[in-house]
Amino acid sequence: MPRYSNDWVVTKSVFEYTTGGSCACCSFPAIFDPNGLKGLINSISDLETDVANEEVNAIDQSPWPPEMRDSIWSDRVKVRHKMKKEINVYRDFMQEVGRDNILKFCMEDLQPLTLKKIFQMARTQVTDILSNRYNVCAAYGTLMCSVVEQVANFQMTKYSTDGRGMEEIEFENNLKFNRFGGFHLDITTRKEDDLEVNQEILKVFLNMFHSLGDKILLHRGPSTLTATAHGDDEEEEEEGGDADETAVKDVSHVKGQGPSFRSDRRIVRLVIARYWADEVIAKYRAMNDSSDGVIKE
Repeated sequence: MPRYSNDWVVTKSVFEYTTGGSCACCSFPAIFDPNGLKGLINSISDLETDVANEEVNAIDQSPWPPEMRDSIWSDRVKVRHKMKKEINVYRDFMQEVGRDNILKFCMEDLQPLTLKKIFQMARTQVTDILSNRYNVCAAYGTLMCSVVEQVANFQMTKYSTDGRGMEEIEFENNLKFNRFGGFHLDITTRKEDDLEVNQEILKVFLNMFHSLGDKILLHRGPSTLTATAHGDDEEEEEEGGDADETAVKDVSHVKGQGPSFRSDRRIVRLVIARYWADEVIAKYRAMNDSSDGVIKE
């Protein structure tokens, strides 16, 4: 089994969950439906009937123990529901300040070293946010620990790009990871003994920042049913729609194919982008709220 592949994620997360990751609350998913998992699947209003039926039919083929499976599905829905409620934060800031002013702020008011520090994120911070802000239970938290590790080593999987939409794709392609700086963007370049802001990478982030305020959480791809290098056999919806239904596609089995974690990886990158956007917003507020116009470190 190739390391960091989807099969590796399944094996690692199931092993870690069953050997100590479970907790009492996971037996009672946060989102309850009287019709069980089928009702939870059908409760997703933007999940088309045929896709929902495929997911219901795939329940018995799920690689997860039933308790873990139900908790994962429940938390996938819960996380996206809560993240949708936060969209206005990024939309309102972008409308209030404007993209050009944010660019100017990063280029002129923030020192390159400060900017470099902003665009770093430890791997553990992603799962901490999922746990503390979105209150995920042990099953989904354990799975996402493995998914975060998969994202950190995504190039080794040889999978194709996860993103949908130019902004997300560019951000994904420029997101890097190393064990010293964690997730990061090459937001600065060194010229002789000085650091300079890499404007092209900064613009990639600002494009992603702008997309954080879109009406939908995740964009869909073109409508097609294809098996990809991800191990995906899932139907993608028309361009511009919401891809939340892929969030609960725990299993996209078709005769031996395992689950795809594309939507989970996209959520990981979304958490990272939001974390950096939050940092920029905080620095901007700190400077503009201070009487002397100087950011307090």
